[in-house]
Amino acid sequence: MITQELIDYIKQQLNQGVEKEKIKQLLLANGWQNEDIEKAFEIIAQPSMTQTSEIQKFISPKKKRIKKIIAIILGIFVFLLIIDLSFLPLMNLFAKDIPSIDDSDLQLQKVVIPDEENAYFDLIKIKDVIYYPKDKSNIIFDIIDGKTWDEQFVEEILSKNSKAFEYFDKAFLKPKYQNPELKDLNNIDLEKYNPPLGTYQNISYLNAIKALYLSKQGNDKEALDEILKSIDVAQKIQNSQTSLLEYLITLGMKNISLKTMQKIVSSSKLKGNELKSYIQNLDKFYNNSNDLIKTLKVEYNIVSYEINLIANGDTKMLKLVSKDFEDAKIKEMISNNYYFLKNKTKLLFAENTRMQINNASQVCGEIKNTENKELVPENKIPENKIKMIFEENIIGKMLYDTLAINPSSLFIGRCQSDLLVGATQTIIAIKAYKNDKNSYPNSLNDLIPDYLSSIPKDPFDGGQLKYSLQKKIIYSIGKDIQNLENISKDLKSNLSLEFKIDF
Repeated sequence: MITQELIDYIKQQLNQGVEKEKIKQLLLANGWQNEDIEKAFEIIAQPSMTQTSEIQKFISPKKKRIKKIIAIILGIFVFLLIIDLSFLPLMNLFAKDIPSIDDSDLQLQKVVIPDEENAYFDLIKIKDVIYYPKDKSNIIFDIIDGKTWDEQFVEEILSKNSKAFEYFDKAFLKPKYQNPELKDLNNIDLEKYNPPLGTYQNISYLNAIKALYLSKQGNDKEALDEILKSIDVAQKIQNSQTSLLEYLITLGMKNISLKTMQKIVSSSKLKGNELKSYIQNLDKFYNNSNDLIKTLKVEYNIVSYEINLIANGDTKMLKLVSKDFEDAKIKEMISNNYYFLKNKTKLLFAENTRMQINNASQVCGEIKNTENKELVPENKIPENKIKMIFEENIIGKMLYDTLAINPSSLFIGRCQSDLLVGATQTIIAIKAYKNDKNSYPNSLNDLIPDYLSSIPKDPFDGGQLKYSLQKKIIYSIGKDIQNLENISKDLKSNLSLEFKIDF
């Protein structure tokens, strides 16, 4: 789904000088669909007037989540004007909404965390003090990827971000995270919900550079402790009642940090006992299916809240959607009980959310195809306009097509993150074994019980991670990807399923 956040993120990265392919790889790794990414680039490349028009056609942001359907609704409405809208009140006689649905299983309790214990209030301060040179983004990525090293630039980054790192350290020390706007899902203000996700991501990049710098200075323990901070902060956000976008961003934060940890370990001279403690520390960073279930419930509650606003004719919500809703006739169509049935619309979203929750704890290779069937296919709208005039809950169905989550890539992103945790633990264990014995294990079983309590699972098939001494790699059976038929080719090609042992 193309969102305003996606458009803004790409613009931000382009303004910072990041190459298109690098942006695309990061987005794919964080669960975005290739088709949506390419469309977003097309929109950004167009002239401003055309771009605005395209955004109104294709974008469905958090604050303007229904904008994508406006063109469709307006098209239908123009047709209705031609044949006379006087029959709209009459259609109310045929309205057949259902009683209020029981969605108690999708509700979440209000979260109460004292401000002094909430990492959120430290993280938002970073936005005002962070030094992240826009024109040096490619250098930052190359340093993290190990392609280059510029000591002077790194020292500049570290010195100019002392305050940002101070706030980041404070966030790390706080026991929990909760965005205040999502702590009570019965009292949401979407206008205020605007977490600085780009800042969260950028501070994780800078933290990775700080850890690499410490490692190059020979301070391996400090370096590993530093990179654990990013993983820990990302995990705190995932553990909270958070939105889908925040969840995806934190998956990216964890992935960057885990890959950086592998680099630091590869050159580390720490003894086996010192390295083994980090294997145990990583145990708590596997993704909990309950966290993803909470995220899915948060998304349902946000949509449910928006449906209530639309059903009540909330002027503020209509302005957020589009200025076109100021037209009295369109308001009439939205409020018409035949074209917009609030409870039937909520039921569509509730059933979709329950299906996704059932998938949330499945092994990746066993996740059922979660792609939603469009209720009002856009490519068939012109030829079905007459039929659509008499289609009950047509606007509710359009909302579903626009807002319902298709999270196949989200589930795969979670499994990718778990794979990285397990692979990192295994690489640390092999490094500890080699530092102690000056040789590589013949099999992962050689690491048990002195270095690993058990061989980490391969989340893509539920079995064990694989190891090839000859090729010096740790890998997932997912590299064959045979059971993952519901994953796009672009996502398959960007999955990191093989990890080199570079020592």
